[in-house]
Amino acid sequence: MNAKPSDGRHARRVRTEARLCECVGELLREGGPAAITVAAVAARADADKVLIYRYFEGLEGLMAAYAAGSDFWPTLDEILGPDRALLAAPDHAHVAAQVLSNYAAALRRRPVTLDLLAWECAHRNALTEAMETVRERRSTELFAALAEAGFPLGGALPAVSALFAAAINYLAMRGRQIEVFAGLPAQTDDDWQRIVSAIEAAFRAMMASGR
Repeated sequence: MNAKPSDGRHARRVRTEARLCECVGELLREGGPAAITVAAVAARADADKVLIYRYFEGLEGLMAAYAAGSDFWPTLDEILGPDRALLAAPDHAHVAAQVLSNYAAALRRRPVTLDLLAWECAHRNALTEAMETVRERRSTELFAALAEAGFPLGGALPAVSALFAAAINYLAMRGRQIEVFAGLPAQTDDDWQRIVSAIEAAFRAMMASGR
């Protein structure tokens, strides 16, 4: 049975949309967020600029599509493991620290994401807004998974976890250019293991105090 002409148009649109999103990632890796413009993306994709407006309603929609469809933010599988075995561990302080350890490792594997986090500190645009949306959604999903597994989320633990995550973001960004921050090395895997050990000690003390 021959495919309908509309099927062919739909397939071309899907391919073009995927290519435009792919070009966003390529331009980010080469020139950072400042390199992302309608003209630059269209030229890289060898596509008419009008398609970005037709398919995505403009640059903001394209950024949102890129953020939602790419792997630039750590996934729950990376943080909790694909089988979620970490959630069954009885040592809650260790689980909390390991979640952040897995998050840090996933983040450090993503140089483009670290560039975006650095950019976000000084600028707010369609791409950083899209990243923020994905980041907050993944955080909500993570806490929902922890709650469903019976992990204790009362007291100050969510706020302290958020502060540690913010520290990880900063150290991962800065660790690419500086060797030490306030006497704390944050470049090698061994450096990060010491950071995670300190985080676990802090969680253990906090949980022991019942706060």
